[in-house]
Amino acid sequence: MLFSSPEARSLLANRHRRTPCVLLLDTSWSMEGEKISRLNAGFRAFRDDILRNPMAAQSVELCVISFGPVTVQSEFALLREMAPLQLEADGITPLKQALELAMLKVTERKQTYREHGISYYRPWIFLLTDGEPTDNEGGFSSSYRQLLQPLQLAATEKKFTLFTIGIDVSEQGREVLSELSRPFGGRCLDLANLKFEEMFLWLSGSLSRVSQSAPGEAVQLVDPRSGDDLYDGWVL
Repeated sequence: MLFSSPEARSLLANRHRRTPCVLLLDTSWSMEGEKISRLNAGFRAFRDDILRNPMAAQSVELCVISFGPVTVQSEFALLREMAPLQLEADGITPLKQALELAMLKVTERKQTYREHGISYYRPWIFLLTDGEPTDNEGGFSSSYRQLLQPLQLAATEKKFTLFTIGIDVSEQGREVLSELSRPFGGRCLDLANLKFEEMFLWLSGSLSRVSQSAPGEAVQLVDPRSGDDLYDGWVL
């Protein structure tokens, strides 16, 4: 039956326009220690901030994918419906496979919304990494280039928006992230001084703004470099 699953019943009970976002988080071995600790703390701050906003709490749906190896930590769900998240660092950096999965999840979720008559804002994919894409042996992989044409098409057809954030990445890693986000008019955003919490609060504030906007309205986001009265800058 159409409304037999918990997900379907949730969509039936809550008809608010959805604000979908995929968090694509690098959890490879190089993230161990302070980085992964701050990443987990930042996510908790993000969750709490969304839940404090009644409109965003009923609109923002999150899918969390970690890579190293590629793992779906949480399928799309409202924050209040998500299980607690505790990420651990391990493995290599299969960025291409992770981004490919994120794009698939966005496509599938939009189809689910349509099947249940739920309207939605353009999805976001928020990619965070501290390294370069790797192959199965841990060496640099250029396979991400296979996604450049699909990303250009997605940007042209406004299927989703991609943000790429680098954590102390090399010049080569920065260029990879800039290539991926260039079709969307962006570039690699360099995280300053491991400001994970500030970054996640900017993200929650931005998604909250989107969730309260009128359909088709251009949403003015806070400059992530300078911040504002509520959110400190977090980009170099």
